[in-house]
Amino acid sequence: MGRTVTPASGAASDTGMRGLRWRTLVAIWSLPAFVASYSSYVAAGAQGHPIAFWRALAMQCPGWYVWVPLTPVVFALARRFPVERRPDLRTVGVHVAFLILALVLYTTIYVWANIEFRPSPLALTPALVKSVLVGSIVMTLVLYAATHTTCLALEYATRDRERERRTLELEAQLARAELHSLRAQLHPHVLFNALHTIALLARRDSNEAIRVTVLLGNVLRSVLDSGGTDERPLRDEISLIQQYLAIELVRFADRLQVVWEIEDETQDAMVPTLLLQPLVENALRHGIARSVNGGTVVVSARRSEQSVCITVWNEGPSLPGGRIGRRGVGLQNTEERLHRLYGDAGRLTIANDPRGGVSVRVCAPWRTADVAVPGDKAELVVGPYTTYSVTRETNSDLVVASTSDR
Repeated sequence: MGRTVTPASGAASDTGMRGLRWRTLVAIWSLPAFVASYSSYVAAGAQGHPIAFWRALAMQCPGWYVWVPLTPVVFALARRFPVERRPDLRTVGVHVAFLILALVLYTTIYVWANIEFRPSPLALTPALVKSVLVGSIVMTLVLYAATHTTCLALEYATRDRERERRTLELEAQLARAELHSLRAQLHPHVLFNALHTIALLARRDSNEAIRVTVLLGNVLRSVLDSGGTDERPLRDEISLIQQYLAIELVRFADRLQVVWEIEDETQDAMVPTLLLQPLVENALRHGIARSVNGGTVVVSARRSEQSVCITVWNEGPSLPGGRIGRRGVGLQNTEERLHRLYGDAGRLTIANDPRGGVSVRVCAPWRTADVAVPGDKAELVVGPYTTYSVTRETNSDLVVASTSDR
């Protein structure tokens, strides 16, 4: 049954499309046919030989409707024998031959219609045929050129759309490739630091070592679960960074405090996958790690008109001259991904903060998705890292055992 229904459906669809194209061609050529008929009707009345309007239509329309079946042929010849690039003799010969054929066909139909429907008798003579033939040369040439030009314009428009589609596909592929590159960079970096921390903890606190091992597994699982998606809800990014920071807090201990300032409505906002990790990592490496007493990292997210803006601020040294010199791979990849995903609507800015230190601000177009938090999400995270506060406060429970080796 399926094998018979599917082709029938496809055939019906093709027939419908063909019928639509033919109706379009008839409608297009009906306009000049109606104008020519009305002109003949008015001219006959002005000359003192008025005719019925239906006769004017019958005398003019058949000749114009000759172009209905000829138009697809013109389009086919325009594609098969293009003339825009130094046409050869064969191409010129094909188009000239078709022009002659169209002229003869139009002349034949037009003469027949005028003899058949003219109210006064009209004899078929060589002089009549010659007169119509010569008088139709310029008109046939103009109609052929107009039809040919229309075909070229449609072809160029189709090519532009196809080129634009391929460009967008390539940009999306490039953005995904950069995401895979970022994910590949994240794996060994997080693994190296986490395994080093686990090795130190294993000598004095096996329970803490186990906890950090589970956190590392959660981070890697979150990265792998992101798959090849370009975007995901901000809540998933925050969950990943929570667990990443839980590992880093073991290394920094009382030298690091983390403050979350996340507006509730932003948690479902769609943001680029792995957006926060390079920003937070830079805040730790270039801010907290360079300060003897450490400091605070503030991660905030809020809606700004039609954008969601995420800011990562860290205490520590400010940028010399208020400008960053050479951007690292993480920031550069993030900025390029924002541009490819959102164009000018995606922005990344780095500046000295009035509070001291440096802030990185990322803005993306506001777009939300209905995301249900998985029921087993709490089981993936250990201890006090299962939830986070969306109010402005420092969670003292995040400060865990200290280690002197970074």
